Amino acid sequence: MFKIKEVVLDMEKDIQISFLQKHGLDYEIDIEYAILVYDRHEVIATASIAQKVMKCFAVHSDYSGQNVTGLMFKHLTEYLANKGITHYFVFTSPENEEIFKSFNMTRIVLTMNTVLLEGGDEITNVLMKLKKEYKVSDEKKSCVIINANPMTLGHLYLIEEAAKQSKELLIFVVSEDVSSFPFEARFKIIKEATKHLSNVTVLPSLSYLVSRLSFPKYFLKEDVLIKEEQTLIDVLIYKEYYTKIFNINKRFVGTEPLSPNTSKYNEVLKRYLGIKIEIIERKTHNEVPISASFIRKLIKRNHIVKIKEFVPEATYNYLLSDDGQSTIEKIQKNKLGRH
Repeated sequence: MFKIKEVVLDMEKDIQISFLQKHGLDYEIDIEYAILVYDRHEVIATASIAQKVMKCFAVHSDYSGQNVTGLMFKHLTEYLANKGITHYFVFTSPENEEIFKSFNMTRIVLTMNTVLLEGGDEITNVLMKLKKEYKVSDEKKSCVIINANPMTLGHLYLIEEAAKQSKELLIFVVSEDVSSFPFEARFKIIKEATKHLSNVTVLPSLSYLVSRLSFPKYFLKEDVLIKEEQTLIDVLIYKEYYTKIFNINKRFVGTEPLSPNTSKYNEVLKRYLGIKIEIIERKTHNEVPISASFIRKLIKRNHIVKIKEFVPEATYNYLLSDDGQSTIEKIQKNKLGRH
C-alpha cells in the first residue's frame, strides 16, 4: 500500500529535489504544495502544485503501470477542491499526455518538451465567455498585452500608436496578481488612461497569457535569464486561441532595450507570428527609455513627485490615493525584483 506524505520539512524538500534531478527535472521555486509517495520507506514518486497548476510529476520506473500518477492526481485535485479550485492545469512531458487525458484532462498546447493540459473547463469556453462579457465584435482587430506595473507614458504611447493603426484595439491586462501594483489597480488605471480612445477595449488576460501558467519565468527577477522553451507555451496559446477567438490579426509590442528576457520573448513572438507582430520604438525621456521598473525605483527612493513626469495622470492619482499609499509602502519595504 503506497503512502502519500506532504513535503513540509527541509529534509523532505531536499529528498524531493534529489528525486526530481534523478528523473531529469528541476525543482521550481513557485511550488506551494508538494507530496512524496512512499512504498514502505522508499520514495517512489513526487508531484507539486503552484496555485492551480500541477507539475513536477516523477515516478520511479519500477512502479510504472501501477497507477501511481493516478494516485497523486486524485490527491492533488482533492487538495485543490478543498481550496475551492475546480479549474486546474497540468504541466508534464509529452509522453505522459495520454495518462492525463484518461483523467479527463484536455490538451491546451504541445511543444517538443512540454504538454499543458487543463481540467474542469476548457480554454475555448473561457475565452468565449470573456468575449461575450466585454461585447467584443467579430471584426478583425489588433491587440496589446501589458502588465503595466505601473502604467507609464511609455505604455500609453504604445497603446495610442497601436490605436492609430487599428480599427479596433484590445488591451489585455495581465491578470496574474503577483506584481507590486495589484491587478485591480492596474486594470482601473489603464481604463482611465485610455478612455479618450474610442476604439479601445480593456479586458483581463485571464490565466492563459503572461501568467504563472503560460510563462512562469516572466515573474522571476530580471537577472534570471529565460530559455526560448519557457516563452513558447505563452506564444502558442496566444496564436492558437486568442487570435482565432478574438479575430486578432496584429499584435503591438514595444522595443525592450532594458530587458533581455522581454526582448527574447519578442523575438520568439516575431518568429511565430511573422507579419502579425508590430514592434513600436520605446518612448524615451531625455533619451532614456521610460520603464515601469524605473518608476518602481523612484518609489523605492521616495521620489514620488518626480514620477509625475513619466506616468499618465491616472497612475499618479492612484499613487496619491489610500490604496496607492499601501502599494508605495509595500514597494519601499520589499527588495526590488522584476515585478
